[in-house]
Amino acid sequence: MLLTNDHVLGLTGTLSNWTEDTLRHELGLKVVANYPIETAIKEKVITDYEITVFRVPLDNITTGNFKNPKRTEKKQFSALSWVINDKQRNGENTMFLRLARMRLIQSSVAKKNKTIQILNKFKDERILVFCGVTKVADALGIPAYHNKVKEKEIFQDFVDGKGKHLAVVKIGNSGVTYKPLNKIIINYFDSNGENLAQKINRCMGMEYDTPDKKAHIYIISTDEKVEQRWLDKALEFFDTDKIKYI
Repeated sequence: MLLTNDHVLGLTGTLSNWTEDTLRHELGLKVVANYPIETAIKEKVITDYEITVFRVPLDNITTGNFKNPKRTEKKQFSALSWVINDKQRNGENTMFLRLARMRLIQSSVAKKNKTIQILNKFKDERILVFCGVTKVADALGIPAYHNKVKEKEIFQDFVDGKGKHLAVVKIGNSGVTYKPLNKIIINYFDSNGENLAQKINRCMGMEYDTPDKKAHIYIISTDEKVEQRWLDKALEFFDTDKIKYI
């Protein structure tokens, strides 16, 4: 495209500093204009929002989910972290261990239980839940849609405004307008701010029949430092004054 066109315009609602640097250095494209989220809120293009972060400790009661049958997810996380730190000090590769630790967080029992608690609190309201793995999505007691589910109408019905709750995995976080929707739960996130912003934006669309709408975003995080670092980085697009931690 760049070889055959003298003028190229790229548009995105989420552009991280890392992506901006990549576009500039790799493709020679620079940002010529910005339209911040706060400006879009003031001009009523999107709704205002409130983010609540629940920091929960990893489960230290349930055992049997790992190769060592006596380990809880907290003990498994601590064991993985100890080996990662030890190998890192010795200059060894820790990629696969870090992936194992990430999968543990994705499948966290503690985070699943907190998600169910919030769903029960808002049992009569429409809520979309973003999960990291199908195991968690299928365990929430609500309809779930992911690559193992063949009934596509489950997802489309929710998009069209039918049903109260839906859990999704690696789908529905961009290019989809849910109507109506002002609450989402993010059960799992990574450190990519663009990915998180796309999810959050799903419930920030203006709705003409609810002009005073405010989006409520509930993010479930563990209280482990590694996931806290992911979250701090991922929230780069959002006003810290609109984020509260519990």
